[in-house]
Amino acid sequence: MKFAIIAGAVAAVAFASPAMAQEADTVGGKFVAGAIVGIDSVNAEFDGLSDAEEDILLGVTVGYDYETQSGLIFGIEGEYTDSSLGVTERDVFDAGDRVSINAGRDFYVGARAGVRTGPNGLLYVKAGYTDASIEAEYDDGTGEIADEVSFGGFRIGAGGEIDLSSNYAIRIEYRYSDYGNLEALGFDSGIALSRNQGIVTLLGKF
Repeated sequence: MKFAIIAGAVAAVAFASPAMAQEADTVGGKFVAGAIVGIDSVNAEFDGLSDAEEDILLGVTVGYDYETQSGLIFGIEGEYTDSSLGVTERDVFDAGDRVSINAGRDFYVGARAGVRTGPNGLLYVKAGYTDASIEAEYDDGTGEIADEVSFGGFRIGAGGEIDLSSNYAIRIEYRYSDYGNLEALGFDSGIALSRNQGIVTLLGKF
């Protein structure tokens, strides 16, 4: 439901932007930086079963956008986000055991491409590489071992952006990240990890 609301808000950008026109020329290149807040939903799948947990996501982003005369936008961006979200699976290898996966910091670098939908609105898609820090804990009932690992995956997403002025904008975005099977604690856990995120970003443009 939360992601459906975000998707609806993104779609509204295309219709709302003509009524919020600004006179500033948007053609050319600009550096951007902003603060991120959103919802982080991590999904763990094992042996046909899945479990998802949600928590708040906070972070920052920097990047560079270039807009052509025809209203096409191309950009590069990097992000740092953090989440305290955790997922726990039981009876993974033996009856009564427990595997806990706690999400930590996440670095992202990628590119985006978009098109103007009005004088101050645009829709875009994005794709890139994400490197997540995950703390894994395994308890077999006789003792607990823990390991913190960093591993990469891919991210795709789509969103909308509205210019509030020539120097400020707001983005509403959905993105999906896939990290494959979690390899930690010295073995392939067999747990496939992915995450869905819905975010809002307040941007400054320079």
